[in-house]
Amino acid sequence: MLSQKYTVNKSVNVTAAPDEIASLVSDFTQWPRWQPWQAVDPSIKFTVAEPSKGVGAHQFWQSKFGSGEMTITQLSPDKMTFNILFNQEHIAQGSISYVGKGSEVEIICTLHGEVNTPIIGGYLALLSQYILNNTVKLALNNIKTTAQLATNNKAIAPDDSQSGSGKS
Repeated sequence: MLSQKYTVNKSVNVTAAPDEIASLVSDFTQWPRWQPWQAVDPSIKFTVAEPSKGVGAHQFWQSKFGSGEMTITQLSPDKMTFNILFNQEHIAQGSISYVGKGSEVEIICTLHGEVNTPIIGGYLALLSQYILNNTVKLALNNIKTTAQLATNNKAIAPDDSQSGSGKS
């Protein structure tokens, strides 16, 4: 029999400020800037509940493939932990950590899930792992691009306090 459990573990190195990454992943209103699900499934619609960020933040989605919900369960300066429920039956836990390594930050996303569907659960777990491996990789690359652009834009933005005319 095939295992009904799956694990996804992906990482990417980013030249960006850790707080920029934290703000992107710990606030569901920021997810449209980087999440890849619209490209994978154009029918998907997200609803962000209040609060939208921090522990207890919650979002829902509906698509032609089913529905789901995600809740942030823990948050620290370098890690966000969450739970996901797919189609009221498939449970996953995960985390996104962002750890500084010199001038870079390594972003690591880990998911552990189990498909409890009788008879075909093992096959659905394999399919879930395949889809999530590819989608998480795309998501991390999108976070990388978004965070690096935001960090670079902040670095080159003029300091308005220095450019005034001196008149009050």
